[in-house]
Amino acid sequence: LGGLILWTGQRLEIAHLEQAEHNLELQAQIIANALRDPLEHHLEGKSADGHSLETLARSYAEATDSRVTILDERLRVLLTSDERVPLRQEEARIELLIALQGGEQHQMRWDEWGQEERLFVAAPIIEEQGKAIGVAQLSIPTAPLYLEIRQTWLNLIMAGGVTLLVTALGSLLLARQIVGPIGRLTAVTQRMAAGDLDQQVTPGGPDEIERLGQAFNRMAERVSETLERQQAFVSHASHELRSPLASIRLRLEVLQARAESDPAMTRRYLTQMEREVEHLGRLIDHLLALSAVDEGKQLPRAALDLAPFLYELAEEMSPLAQAHGLQLRVDVPPHLPLIEANTEQLRMVLRNLLDNAIKYTPAGGSITLSASAEPDMTQVSVADTGAGIAAEELPRIFERFYRVDPARS
Repeated sequence: LGGLILWTGQRLEIAHLEQAEHNLELQAQIIANALRDPLEHHLEGKSADGHSLETLARSYAEATDSRVTILDERLRVLLTSDERVPLRQEEARIELLIALQGGEQHQMRWDEWGQEERLFVAAPIIEEQGKAIGVAQLSIPTAPLYLEIRQTWLNLIMAGGVTLLVTALGSLLLARQIVGPIGRLTAVTQRMAAGDLDQQVTPGGPDEIERLGQAFNRMAERVSETLERQQAFVSHASHELRSPLASIRLRLEVLQARAESDPAMTRRYLTQMEREVEHLGRLIDHLLALSAVDEGKQLPRAALDLAPFLYELAEEMSPLAQAHGLQLRVDVPPHLPLIEANTEQLRMVLRNLLDNAIKYTPAGGSITLSASAEPDMTQVSVADTGAGIAAEELPRIFERFYRVDPARS
């Protein structure tokens, strides 16, 4: 049992460090994408819609509880959220060089400015043409990581020590009761240490063995929940970013074919594309807040005039529907009662419904976006002429990322 605890502790230590590195790399990628436009404005000496690069960097540093440092392509420090770090020419650190080449690399090293060991990661800030114009470097001190690892070791050692002591004192009388639970615990913890965190220990035997099993179950649940949140975050991000990118691409294709012959359409499409780009920027900020939503926290709401909101949304989705050979109809009265809602959350819901309707309606069909005012609510509906969802699948429509077609899962 002592050897098993040692092995499990080593695996958990490695998994804990790898998870911290993965989380920091993911945050660096998101922040690098969000800082592309502000950095371009900063390098050109312009302001970015009232949000300076320094303000955004400090905001992201607070949100991620890390040091955020922005460097240009020559590795000169432009700004940093840590006042102890001077603006200077940075050394050719491995994570910075790899980031400029489009890769990912982390490094643990001694930080001369904070006088502590830190974990460093970096992500390239890439302009639209695909050229790296800078690097977003994130770092966190390793002391809290090692503290958690030491606490895990202490818990494992304490639990193992209690179990071994009880086993030694009561082995003659409790051998039959102990052999079974320890055998099951050993088998499950081996599978858990190998990465199968869905396993659960069935508590049994003496109190010490039962408590040890419960501790392993709680530990496995916490690690599994963390991994699931990260996977859901990545899936949600890719899903939400896909529709606005497709809309921009379609408008660009139309502009390439008809821009010179229809200046009015060109101006209109450029305005719509600008809104889509702004929407993408907002999506990045909102994805950073997904953890708060998953914890049940309510985002702020405000009064919303639903009718113009729905007409604007229909106009945004029309090019995508037309590209699929579909007709997007709008059946919304000119005026609807004001509602209390979070605009971006509502936009996500309706865009998702319209996007799915477009995907699953055969060419030549139609999609209808309608709204009506009831005595105690305002109802918004999306209907299409596609195949629909089978009755037996309807109870699962609110299950995140569930697909009726297994091949699309």
